Amino acid sequence: MERQAIAEDRDFRSGVWRLVQSTKSGSAEEVACIADPFCYVSHLSAMQRYGLSDRNPTALHLTTPRRPIWNQMRDGKIAEELALIPDDPATLLARVGFKEKLRRRPVVVHETSHPTKPTWVRGEHTRIVPVGQTFVDMLSEPALCGGMRHVLDVWETHAAEWLEQVIPAVDASDAKIVKVRAGYILTERLDVDHPKVAAWQAYAQRGGSRKLDPEAPYEPVYSENWMISLNV
Repeated sequence: MERQAIAEDRDFRSGVWRLVQSTKSGSAEEVACIADPFCYVSHLSAMQRYGLSDRNPTALHLTTPRRPIWNQMRDGKIAEELALIPDDPATLLARVGFKEKLRRRPVVVHETSHPTKPTWVRGEHTRIVPVGQTFVDMLSEPALCGGMRHVLDVWETHAAEWLEQVIPAVDASDAKIVKVRAGYILTERLDVDHPKVAAWQAYAQRGGSRKLDPEAPYEPVYSENWMISLNV
């Protein structure tokens, strides 16, 4: 029988061990999702995996729950799988710390108070944000998705083919500005006529300083219907 040994995985701060084998050590996405059972590929990395963006980001963008939420999810996972909660759940499943690079690839880890339920990439140990939520993230955090100009290009090119996923995801978002930005793009740039999209117009705010691009200066050119500065 071939003898195998385990060694601490130096791509993590501590607490992660792997078999020492001659085969490849796994992609950065898969290793991350194995080490942290609640993280998932997100933002520009998710856009690239879904074929929404032609950019190939050097860094791998991951999202993981903030620590209190992560601990709650850990306790639930342990209780479900072992039918008990030990005195110190961290002895069974501790939150790992990522270093700047994982499998020689730069890693950017984002923490969230509102983790989404990810989906699995077929044939991999990789979790990824659902495609509808990816479109939401583009409007809530465009700077992490290639910038608003790139986001607009992606929405105008791909949103129509994903409407069945995009509209429910935007509708479920707690961020009013996401609904306003999405409503403007879908109705005034893509001519989408949908009752849920029309209902988002209730979140438009007259006399406010809302902007299509949160990173750019306010411009006195705006949408009459959505009351948002078209500063792109």
